[in-house]
Amino acid sequence: MYFKTTLFTATALALGLAPAALSQDALPELDAVEIEPVAYESVTLEAVESYLNGIQTMRADFTQIAPNGALSQGVFHLQRPGRVRFDYEDDIQILIVSDGNNINFIDYEIGQITRWPISDTPLALLLDETFEFGANIDISGSGPGNLANMATVTTFDPKKPEQGTMTLIFERGENTANGASVLTLRAWEVVDAQGALTQIHLQNSEINIALNDELWEFDDPRNERFQRRRKR
Repeated sequence: MYFKTTLFTATALALGLAPAALSQDALPELDAVEIEPVAYESVTLEAVESYLNGIQTMRADFTQIAPNGALSQGVFHLQRPGRVRFDYEDDIQILIVSDGNNINFIDYEIGQITRWPISDTPLALLLDETFEFGANIDISGSGPGNLANMATVTTFDPKKPEQGTMTLIFERGENTANGASVLTLRAWEVVDAQGALTQIHLQNSEINIALNDELWEFDDPRNERFQRRRKR
């Protein structure tokens, strides 16, 4: 039960969902590294916007790191606008999927669904039809060693301080054809209003591939429980 509660909280944080704002459906540490800010010549907000606007669909393996260091893994799918899905590994009976309007947190073990409007989460930034930064953004610098090719963009909404901050982390590569920087989304992290850090790392990403519409559907655990009761 403790692990399930931790996973629920960590997932809510990773999606930028404030635990205080959870609404039940009415139906039955990585090592700290100090990074010195530097000026970017090739990575700009416009470049980040252009890269993200070029993503219509995405599939990746993900690793989630909870504030207490607990790890969970699965597969991530995204289709803009408004579609996202997190399938956790088999021993975790949790599914997260959005239907274009709401993000649904489905717990098959206890037969419960929790929902949040996408617009109330930082993920709306990634799921909007057009990606565009607002005024509340920050670009941090690059660090030594394996951080030298990383770029980060931190976003926050002063109207929703309970969401904390969301940082998008990109790997920078060089396009040998024209020397321009090529970006790849590698991770994001959310720091909540209490300072708890949750991270999502992406591996084996595929961009703009065909995705099955069934990805955005799910079996309602309440219906399954109802059917089981009827069969008794």
